[in-house]
Amino acid sequence: MTPARAESVISCANDQTVWPWQAEPYRLWSLLDMLLFSAEAFFWCGRALRDVRADCLVGSVTVRNGQPVFAVAHDLDQRSRDKALASLETVETEFRKIGLRITADMASDLIEELKRSSRRSVEWLHTQIDTVERVAARELSGQLFLYIPPERAKFWPRQKQPNVFGDAVATKFPSASYDIISSGECLAASMSTAAVFHLMRVMEIGLTALGGVFGVSLAHTNWGPAISEIERKIRNMHTDPAWKELADCKEQQRFYADAATHFAIIKDAWRNHTMHARGKYVQVESERIFESVRAFMQKLAERLSDEPTTSCV
Repeated sequence: MTPARAESVISCANDQTVWPWQAEPYRLWSLLDMLLFSAEAFFWCGRALRDVRADCLVGSVTVRNGQPVFAVAHDLDQRSRDKALASLETVETEFRKIGLRITADMASDLIEELKRSSRRSVEWLHTQIDTVERVAARELSGQLFLYIPPERAKFWPRQKQPNVFGDAVATKFPSASYDIISSGECLAASMSTAAVFHLMRVMEIGLTALGGVFGVSLAHTNWGPAISEIERKIRNMHTDPAWKELADCKEQQRFYADAATHFAIIKDAWRNHTMHARGKYVQVESERIFESVRAFMQKLAERLSDEPTTSCV
């Protein structure tokens, strides 16, 4: 086993090996990762099975009337039996390492049968080897993968870069992490409308934080009334004693006014259509919305967070 393959083998508590992508189902796995994990085992197992089958045929050759024929009904000789046992032990070990448990168990049963029974024909062993190969193919066909091209993989959270909206947003808005991550995964998998749905949930967390600054709750209201109330209070910041005493009152007013305007635009452009099943988005549109929401949440993170805020008004 190569070092790369050794690192990718994962053992469960019951000492059974599982696919790495089963242990980490939300990590992106490259074709190279998959090949390093299993290609060597497939090569040796395939070679071992072919050797057994070929040895069955070669060992059954006899001469009748001066012509060579395959006497597959004959019993296995000891040499063929020993060679088959050695090859099948390799097959069982390698298939078990890469998680093909059913095929490995079948190879193990075949080994026990060869050891237990003194008489087995060449034809029987040949048929058993064919069955092992078919079961391996069937077991492999049950492992399904989605291909994500490089241009979309950038949206998928990575171990080294788990925060697709940036560290500041992850720190200031931890409650949005689930939907931020989900939006990236949906974009990577071309589930465009689902991505926008998650992005609108992220925006609602941002709107809730903005409302908290002005004592406006979204708990029992829609975006529209909440945004209107927030905008009214922003317009009156310069007359409110709690705000006008601040040295940066105008700067904060400008920041919050821009944020409220952005929320109003998003409500009409994306949020209402998405939440009420009227909107469907293609990949290009969803990617544009993703970039817009990411930039906006990064801007909000400069002053807001999803922690409870003490209202100034």
